[in-house]
This record gives sequence, C-alpha cells and structure tokens, in this order.
Amino acid sequence: MTWYQCGPTVYDESHMGHARNYVTFDIIRRILSNYFGYNIKMVMNITDIDDKIINKSIESGQNFEEISRHFENEFWSDMRALGCQLPEQIVRVSEFVPEIVKYIEKIIQNGYAYESKGSVYFDVVKFNEAEGHKYAKLEPTSVSNLEAVEEAEGKLTDKDNIVKKNK
Repeated sequence: MTWYQCGPTVYDESHMGHARNYVTFDIIRRILSNYFGYNIKMVMNITDIDDKIINKSIESGQNFEEISRHFENEFWSDMRALGCQLPEQIVRVSEFVPEIVKYIEKIIQNGYAYESKGSVYFDVVKFNEAEGHKYAKLEPTSVSNLEAVEEAEGKLTDKDNIVKKNK
C-alpha cells in the first residue's frame, strides 16, 4: 500500500502543530503496519518553494534553496527526535514544477481555475456547480475564512490589485 502524506512547507522551524500532525500519522502508520500487517510505502512531499520561502529569501538575502534545505533538514531532525518513522520516498515541489504547471493548465482548461493579474485562482463556485463536487467537504468551516485566504495568498501577492471571483 502506498500512503501519501502532505509534508511541511519548509520556511521556518517546526512547531507543536507539526509535531502533533506527524506523530499522529506515525501512530496510525505503525498500527496499520504492526498490528494489521499492511506493507506501507510512505511518500511525503516537501513544499520547498512558495511565497513564504521566496519572501524569506528576499528578506534575508539568502538563496531560497539554502533556506528550504536548512529548514527541511531541521524538520527531519525534529521527526527523528520524536521517534517518527521517516518516509521511504520524499518528493519536493521544486522537482516537479513542469508537471505542476501542466496540471494547473489542465484545471484552467476544464474551467475550474482562472488567471488574474499573473496569478491563478481556483474557481470554487464553478467547482461546486459541477455535479458531484463539493469544495471543502472535509473541512466546511474553511470556506470564506478570510484569515486563511490571506495566509495562503502570501506576501508577494498584490492584494490591492487582485481581481478574484470569490473569497
């Protein structure tokens, strides 16, 4: 069985929220493996390029790759200190940029995303209108959470000039 786990965005030190998340999934993984006998191959992504990392790079004058690798190494050190089993495979966003661009282009072609002022936004209303689709069905309280929207859009976004269909 292959298990994909969303990993951290490596722009700063890990915190208790990270620890809780990864320790919880480590416990579940061990139960599935050790008690139920599943052979699990854990794959985890590392978001090693995004607005937060680029902004930290600009502020510090360091290369964004140096920043990401530093905090990624700290993350792995923290996970080892917590006794978490590490994944068998790690995939980094920076290693898949062409595939990500192609995927986003397909979402735009399908009508579920649109470009605005150099950024691409997911069209939540259009997605919800499609039969069988429900945006945020796993976390309905996140819909219209403006604080989360602000955090997700990052400091590099010119918020005053965004033309968004939905918030």
